[in-house]
Amino acid sequence: MAPYWPFTIVRSDGQFEITTRSGTKELNQPTTAQLNGTPDAASGNVDCYRKIEPDDAKAVDWRRKLGGMYMHLLGGKEWADRNYIVSELPEGYVLWEHVKYNAKKLAEDKRDKGKHSAGVYERQDAYLYGHPHGRKKRFRSPADFFPHMLWLCTDTEGDPRNCSCKICSPDGDEEAVGEEPMKVETAVKREVKPVPMASAAPKSAPVPVPVPVPAPAPAQSRPSYQPLLNTQATKTAEQKLDGDPGGKYLYRPGELVWFNNVMNWRLGVISKRGLQNNKPRYLIQPLSNPFQHQAYQIKDDENSIRPWLAWSVPNTTVPAIQNLTYDQVPWEQVVRGEHDDGQSRDYVVDGSILAAKVIDSSYSLFDRIEGALAGPNEIHYKGMFLGAEKIWVGEPVRLRVPGNDIVVLIIHKLIERTTPPNTSTVVFVGDVYKFVEMPTPYKTRSEWPTPALPPRMIVDLRFRNEVADVAKKGIWYEWRLLEPAARRSLGDVKGRWYETRTLLPILRGIQKFQEELSSGITTDAGAWMNGRRDKNNNPEQRKRNRKDTLGRAVPADFKVSRGLDGAPADDVFLDVQPAQVAPPMGFAEADIDQFMDLDQAAAGHEFYGV
Repeated sequence: MAPYWPFTIVRSDGQFEITTRSGTKELNQPTTAQLNGTPDAASGNVDCYRKIEPDDAKAVDWRRKLGGMYMHLLGGKEWADRNYIVSELPEGYVLWEHVKYNAKKLAEDKRDKGKHSAGVYERQDAYLYGHPHGRKKRFRSPADFFPHMLWLCTDTEGDPRNCSCKICSPDGDEEAVGEEPMKVETAVKREVKPVPMASAAPKSAPVPVPVPVPAPAPAQSRPSYQPLLNTQATKTAEQKLDGDPGGKYLYRPGELVWFNNVMNWRLGVISKRGLQNNKPRYLIQPLSNPFQHQAYQIKDDENSIRPWLAWSVPNTTVPAIQNLTYDQVPWEQVVRGEHDDGQSRDYVVDGSILAAKVIDSSYSLFDRIEGALAGPNEIHYKGMFLGAEKIWVGEPVRLRVPGNDIVVLIIHKLIERTTPPNTSTVVFVGDVYKFVEMPTPYKTRSEWPTPALPPRMIVDLRFRNEVADVAKKGIWYEWRLLEPAARRSLGDVKGRWYETRTLLPILRGIQKFQEELSSGITTDAGAWMNGRRDKNNNPEQRKRNRKDTLGRAVPADFKVSRGLDGAPADDVFLDVQPAQVAPPMGFAEADIDQFMDLDQAAAGHEFYGV
């Protein structure tokens, strides 16, 4: 089969739900009665509607035909050598199939399943629901919908009066559908025979009574013009700051990180961040068990901090609690030494290890988008805490893929679907890109294109190409689109994407990083990091917010700053830095210094599994 080139329709007026004239809300789909596929008890006949899934052959056929019509009309000769397909129907539009068949006959002859009037199925017609006029206004075929799709793609005003489809156009002849017609009894014509009577005075002719003509129903209002969504304008101040390639901060409030604790590394959560002398600094709250909370620490050197996913977590110093979750541990007994077995233990570190595993397997969402085009039980958000990290709509995340390919998804939508009683499903919608290395096709830098990517990705990509160009490597790097408008789940996402130019000097060391640059080598930072929930058996958990996620591992009054989106007072740093006490050094191999001295990970220390 010849390959199909996908393209995406970014604007839509589709509605999953509408408001009727009476003010009640109604799903924009077949009615509950029409969805009932129960066979008639006597005849066995079934007459119902079924939802057509996006990957169904009939749905794919619709998208191919729409893509072909669009490119045939607007593509020109330079696009005529390819087959095209719409990557997905516009948001809010859903295909439904009207089927009629006899269940008894279907059971007897399954070989004819799927045939039309000549087989078991008397009817199999597809209809596209989603038009703002409601479920009675549906499209019957790709050709029927194409004028409306063309309007969505080309009308810069977004005015439905400019649409020539059968529903939007004043001359449209689309009739109301989906309602069963009323059955009218045919009147029996009776022959009236005159009764012979004596001559009588003639009666005056009856005066015709005017038949009242029902007033025409008011025309249904047209959908109001909704301009294209300006994603930049709808971003919060903090979201813009984190997406700025010239931003000063590598880490974000609420993130779980490793931090240097004089003689070893510990785990903590960033409470707030700020600039001092134009350099970033972070206030970090160490994690611990619920009875030994530690004082905060201020770090003004990003080299003394690592992302949580940069290293693997070691085992607990108390073996008996290694496979327990944080809340399963009898901490009162542990801190009293009842599980020491005569060995030196560190209960603070054990609390931080188990708390970090809980955080890594949890998620919460924030900044709900009001008025988003959402389906039933769906909520759209601007950002989320995914495990240890804070991510935003509009930025890339690393994906799990077979092999060693570097693949990211640029998030366009962050959707949570909830079902009773408390089931949460998160869907990431966006474009999937793969990092590609090839011989350079350009002679000079003036020929280099600027890709349509988030600013941080553009700047980092140019940095890597400039390094290769200076070293005369003859290599070109680019992000190649693999799948537009893709959908991915929580398990598909490894974590945040980090720039090579900012994180790799920290992970590799500045000297090693500079040596590689002089040779024209720039590796992806993600190649040196783990993925979320790697070697973590804690169950996936939906938390109310970040405070709920951190639980008892931080003091009760601990607060995560919202940065530029919150109160300025929340970002004020205390003037006093608590004293940092170096841990005792008299322990043997099992000492906490060995457990948490993660710089030994590169040497293959058995506790780190890197």
